[in-house]
Amino acid sequence: MRSGFDHEDLRVYQAAIEFVAWHGEVAPEITSKVSACDHLGRASAGVPVNIAQASGKRSMSECRQFIDTAYGSSLECAACLDVLCILGCLQAATVHAGKARLSTLVSMLIGFRKSTGSEVHEERVAYVTAGHEGTQVWFDHERLDVYRKALEFVAWCGRLRNDGEMPCSTVTALDRASTGVALNIAEGNGKFSAKDRCRFIGHARTAALQAAATLDVHAVQQTKSKQAVVAGKKHLADIVRMLVAWGRSLEEE
Repeated sequence: MRSGFDHEDLRVYQAAIEFVAWHGEVAPEITSKVSACDHLGRASAGVPVNIAQASGKRSMSECRQFIDTAYGSSLECAACLDVLCILGCLQAATVHAGKARLSTLVSMLIGFRKSTGSEVHEERVAYVTAGHEGTQVWFDHERLDVYRKALEFVAWCGRLRNDGEMPCSTVTALDRASTGVALNIAEGNGKFSAKDRCRFIGHARTAALQAAATLDVHAVQQTKSKQAVVAGKKHLADIVRMLVAWGRSLEEE
C-alpha cells in the first residue's frame, strides 16, 4: 500500500488509517443506521486526508489549519461514538475501545501541531483529563455540562422514537438535529481560537432550534404527543441557554 509519499511515514497518519480500519470492522455491529453513522464515516475518513494535506504544506500556518481540521474530526468521531452508545446502537465496550484509539490519535495530533521549524516533525504529548470526583474521561468536552445535556436530549429523542408514533420524516429530522447539537459542541470545544469556538457554538444552537421546531411540528400533527414534547423542549431550552452563555463568555474574552 505504501507509495512513497512523505505523510505515509508519519505515525499520526498511520494511527488515523488504523482508526478508519477499526471503524470498518465495527460498522456491521451498529444496530440502527442513525445520523451519527454517516457522521462517523465521513469524519473518520477526513482525519487521514487532512493529515496528508497538512504534511504537504510549506508554511506552518497552512499546515496547522489542516491539522486543526483533523483534530476537530477526531473529536467529532468521539461524539458520534457517544451518541451511538446512548441510542443503544453500539455496545459500551466497543465505544470504549474506539475512544481509546481516538485519545491516542488526538495526543499525536496535538504534538504534531506543536511542531515548529522549517520541516514538519512529530512530537507526542499527553492528553489526559479528569471528570467529576476524579473519574477519568477521554476528552475535555465530556466534562462540559452542556455536552452532557446534549447527550441527555439524544437519549430522550431515542425514547420518543421507540414509542413508534412519530413519522419517519420527523424521526430523521429530529435525529439529525439532536446529533448535530452534541457533535458541534464536541468539535467546537476543541477549536484553538475563540472565533472558531463561537462559530461551532452557533452551529450547535442552530441545531437545537431546529430540533425545537421539529418537536412543535410533531405536536401539531400528533396532538396526543403535546405533553411529551414539553419535556424535550425543556431540555432544549436549557441547552440553548448554556450555549448562549458560553458564546458570550468567549466574546468577552
